[in-house]
Amino acid sequence: FRDELEAPAEPLPNGEVVELSDRHGRFLAYAFYSGTSHIAARVVSTDRAQIVNRDLIHRRLTTALKRREAIRDTNAKRLVYSESDGLPGLIVDQYAEALVLQVRTAGMERWKDAAVDALRSLVRPEGILERSDKEFREEEGLPVVTQLLDGRVPERIRIEEHGLQFWVDPHRGQKTGFYLDQRDTRRLVRELIQPGQRVADVCAYTGGFGVGAASRGASVVCVEQQEPLLELLRENAVLNGVADRVERVAADAFYWLGAKVAQGERFDWVLLDPPSLAKSKADLLKGRQALHHLLVNALALLTEHGTLVLSLCTYHLLGLAEEILRIAAAERGTRLRVLAVTMQAADHPWVLQMPASRYLMSWTVRRDG
Repeated sequence: FRDELEAPAEPLPNGEVVELSDRHGRFLAYAFYSGTSHIAARVVSTDRAQIVNRDLIHRRLTTALKRREAIRDTNAKRLVYSESDGLPGLIVDQYAEALVLQVRTAGMERWKDAAVDALRSLVRPEGILERSDKEFREEEGLPVVTQLLDGRVPERIRIEEHGLQFWVDPHRGQKTGFYLDQRDTRRLVRELIQPGQRVADVCAYTGGFGVGAASRGASVVCVEQQEPLLELLRENAVLNGVADRVERVAADAFYWLGAKVAQGERFDWVLLDPPSLAKSKADLLKGRQALHHLLVNALALLTEHGTLVLSLCTYHLLGLAEEILRIAAAERGTRLRVLAVTMQAADHPWVLQMPASRYLMSWTVRRDG
């Protein structure tokens, strides 16, 4: 972070590769420098002989791809996860024969062409789309951009995951088009749900959880605020032959949960996967209050032995989630038994020395009295 570094003797270009050293002048690392972000330096290499060049980019990509070879039963996965793969600011997701790339740092922006060339030779995709259209670009002093970098990437791509199929919109979908990081939790939930159960999939996006539940014979209500996403959800339900068991509702999750509690509705499962509730530490109190409100109502919707799946992608709330869940359960006078705690899928690796690389957790809890 910027306050951990001595100011450079003279201004450095944004995105420059710099050498970090300690106060005694001993080499620490090569890093991407940012003159605009609160993160002033992102480490690329701690080996003095391993300078940042096209060869390093190629080798890091080769290693990242090899790490994903063990991931089966899907043709959609994250190939590169930024610092966790030694390439700060580079995200690469694969959807069937296409790649969707994000560049999040000024340093990686300088090496984007090298990364694209390496991906072209290593993966041989039909097309590479850049979706660097997020707010993090602004902090790095970079313009947001969506552009085709190579070949052809269709408007819709059909992917497979654990026997199900989904349409993905790589050009306009959230993240890069699909929540690949929830793969393991989707499989777990699908294995636990029983035919005939009632399921509320809140913040359903394009139906990754809801369609999976319906494929098990459950009756599912999918709640999503953005109506274009509900249309894609409908197509996914049709694609998997479960449209008759999936009801779609365009609504805000907070209001929908409260309304259903007031109406006395009950569900065997409530799947709650809200967007980030606190983007910074300054938002922590507001995020905590929002999560508590959601949980109190979600728990009220459960049947006597109903199950709640809470998924959180809010890094600043992860350490508080269980406490907030306990308080909400106490408010509803119910005890919760933990069935499973899961996190982001293996293609989004958590590196212990980088706490922020673990950003997603899910708790599957069942009412126990």
